[in-house]
Amino acid sequence: MSTNNTQRKHSFLSRRLEWPVPLTMTHEGLPLSNGTFGALLWGEGNHLRITINRADYWDHRGGMDFPEEATYANLRAWLEAGDEARLREVFEKASRGAPGAPPRPTRLPMGRIDLRFAGNFCFVSGGLDIAHGRAEVELADHSGVAKLRAIIFPAEQVLALWVDAAGYEAPEVLLVPPDSDEVLEYFHRYGFPESRRFDEDSFRGWVQERPGEPAMCVGCLSWRSGGATEIFVTSLYAPTPEQAIEKARSLLKSAAATGYDSLAAATARWWKGWWDRTAALSLPDQDIELLYYLGLYKLAGLTPPGSPAATLQGPWIEEYRMPPWQGDYHFNVNVQECYWPAYASNHLETLEPLAALINSWRLKLREYARRFAGVEDGFLLPHAVDDRCTCMGGFWTGSIDHGSTAWTAQLFWLHYLYSGDVEFLRENAYPLMKGALRVYEVMLDETEDGWRLPVSVSPEFGGSGMDAWGANASYQLAAIHMLARALIRASEVLGIDAEDRERWRDIDERLPEAATDSDGLQIYLWEGQPLSESHRHHSHLAGIYPFDTLDYGPGGPQEALVRNSLRHLTDKGMGRWTGWCMPWASILFARQDNGGMAELLLAAYRRAFMNRGYASSHDSQFPGLTVMDGRPTIMQIEACLGAAAAVLEMLAHTRAGVLHVFPAVPDAWSEAAFSGLRAEGAFLVDAERRDGCCIGVRVESLQGALLRLANPWGRAAVRVESDGKTQVIEGPVLDLPTRAGQILLVHPA
Repeated sequence: MSTNNTQRKHSFLSRRLEWPVPLTMTHEGLPLSNGTFGALLWGEGNHLRITINRADYWDHRGGMDFPEEATYANLRAWLEAGDEARLREVFEKASRGAPGAPPRPTRLPMGRIDLRFAGNFCFVSGGLDIAHGRAEVELADHSGVAKLRAIIFPAEQVLALWVDAAGYEAPEVLLVPPDSDEVLEYFHRYGFPESRRFDEDSFRGWVQERPGEPAMCVGCLSWRSGGATEIFVTSLYAPTPEQAIEKARSLLKSAAATGYDSLAAATARWWKGWWDRTAALSLPDQDIELLYYLGLYKLAGLTPPGSPAATLQGPWIEEYRMPPWQGDYHFNVNVQECYWPAYASNHLETLEPLAALINSWRLKLREYARRFAGVEDGFLLPHAVDDRCTCMGGFWTGSIDHGSTAWTAQLFWLHYLYSGDVEFLRENAYPLMKGALRVYEVMLDETEDGWRLPVSVSPEFGGSGMDAWGANASYQLAAIHMLARALIRASEVLGIDAEDRERWRDIDERLPEAATDSDGLQIYLWEGQPLSESHRHHSHLAGIYPFDTLDYGPGGPQEALVRNSLRHLTDKGMGRWTGWCMPWASILFARQDNGGMAELLLAAYRRAFMNRGYASSHDSQFPGLTVMDGRPTIMQIEACLGAAAAVLEMLAHTRAGVLHVFPAVPDAWSEAAFSGLRAEGAFLVDAERRDGCCIGVRVESLQGALLRLANPWGRAAVRVESDGKTQVIEGPVLDLPTRAGQILLVHPA
């Protein structure tokens, strides 16, 4: 085992990740991005197609603006009275769209830049140099090979390409604004003027004006340089088309003056910094290792600081149709899953765009809480919104799913747990958690037996039917317990709100932890509603993960409850699961130390929900595993990120405050290692497994927290070395006080 976790070995990055060719669909393409500007490189024959988009490219018109009648009290009364007409009128039909405007905001397709090579060139190979953030494509004919290299510059919205066409003339550059019937019909119906092309010798492109938005310009500049062709592409906004064109011209001339080589070198340095900070894994299963490194590559291209927060497709929106579900923010699992790998992989900085976005919405979140709950100090986040927090509408159960607020707040609480950053806790996590629980307090009833949540939903179960609700939904109960416990702890750290802690403790102590059957042996979705069919949303098990509110360890009060509930999940099966369900289920089993099932679910995800171009799909790529197989071309990004997090969970995770090392490693993995993995308490952890056993653990304490380590050798004695001293301790959990900067080496005694 390495004793220096700065020497992280990313052996996976030493080789190019090969793509099968030809690539006949947009989402089979090689992905590049700097978080804001994204590209997918794909094609066949002598055509290379480059689909481009920006993560902030929206039509903001439409959406819902709930009337004053959209209150919790009215909701409860209408549900209890069965008044479906009034319920739907207020919670589903309150559109704020003007006549002739779209019903809701949406991300927009942008278009393509195509390269057509002369002669009989055709694709022969392509791949990603993940270590340097570079896409590589090779084409060939009878006389030679044409090579193409492409990067997106991290600091500017510039796609740079270098093409060596083996002595042939430079490829023809074709400009392709959106031209599909679906996209053109949307543009025509909702008042978009036709795109306007321009051609100024080597500088070409088009402008797309948008009603109520800045003009968008795609610019392309190309020229010969030292026998090769260099091509630079951008997408920029400005108040007028002329200003947008001039802005694009200026940026591309600057990029061309810098040159491809210099831009690629700077991009490679950025990626080196990313991978130097990233937890390194060495696994015997190459497919599982692929899921981790591909997920971390896409995390870097999805949400680095300064970029928009993660949406359903990030910067990789297809050009040939309007994006599914408007490509928006879904806060009932999808956004959260995107950030799951940020913690253990050691990339907490990727949460900065989300924190900035939520903070920019605070006035709206206050107003939503005021209207719904009648409080001035609450926060309420609808489950589906655009980047201005406009509610997308759709179905009433999603509109009133307050778990979306709590789950988003937990992302920031986890940031504090993994970093120890008190300022982040004070400015981001604590206010959102407190505002979320404030709304729940209005929704709760106090009875002789304790607290009760009389009206609640479990995400997506029952759709928007009038029976899609019940009392004490297990998901909402777990969210409330998570908030109450976190607020008690956080208020003590911050030294504030002592008068509120007793109320929070009372809620935590007298609110059921889950809805169960009469014997307390199976978690129900809500009172009287078992998991009666295959269901893609595992939210009733949120007390296991992500909220970690149940005590199900050996001898724990919920041990049998959790074991039986996971068996019941297996009994109902995967018949209606989608891509993002698989990593979540893998983590649920990893939290029960079931490495075999955790690995199997990830392997099934890899085979069924990842296409030829390693893009994660919403529906299965083939029938048989699930009936959700009719739309395999829908790409959603969160499953790829969730899978990376699930790999980390197999190797190490913290539950109930105790760090477990190699908790869910399959028996077949006789050897495995990781280094630089971040754990709760702000620890960086290295560990190695040989011949089926952990041989040692190295822990660096960044904040001086107490390390509670589950003994990797059961109850056996262990040797702990630090500061030139050695102590021998034993027991199932090792409590090890630390100071900031201290390094501990733990071995079997």
